[in-house]
Amino acid sequence: MNPKAFFDAMERRAQADTSVIATLRRSLAEAPGTYAPAFPLVEPHAGGLHEAARRTLYLAAGLWATGQRRGQGAPTGLVDAVQKVARQRDSKSVEQRFVALLDADADELVWRLRHLVQLVASEGVSIDWPALLADLLAWQHPERRVQQRWARQYWRVPAAHPDAPAPLDAAE
Repeated sequence: MNPKAFFDAMERRAQADTSVIATLRRSLAEAPGTYAPAFPLVEPHAGGLHEAARRTLYLAAGLWATGQRRGQGAPTGLVDAVQKVARQRDSKSVEQRFVALLDADADELVWRLRHLVQLVASEGVSIDWPALLADLLAWQHPERRVQQRWARQYWRVPAAHPDAPAPLDAAE
């Protein structure tokens, strides 16, 4: 499965048929992979995927449709997009939503991610959809590698930041 090719195909379909975006958005109201009108849009790309990955593909397509045409500028990874929105809004609730997303299991992921993507899209931040899909496909790994990587990325402190804490081993 090539995430970039998938979203390129979705974009071509959406340019040729304006109902594609609406159909995929509506699919988020149902469990991923169960909204029949979305089948002709996603199934051609789901060949050979196991059921969990197939559902993830439907979720990603619906999320893409939600954020499509609202993002501005170069696509940004979801973690950086959430950080940008948190800074723009100067709000701790964005961080709390992100923490809840990191703690989400497969059932909660759909709901929590949908709300976070809507928030990011409402601020005009463009998301790197292929990268998000690749991460979602690995979300259920028992070691929670994606969640750990996202947490490290979100709470990293830029080296030039004046309030950066000293490394633990440097405090001795």
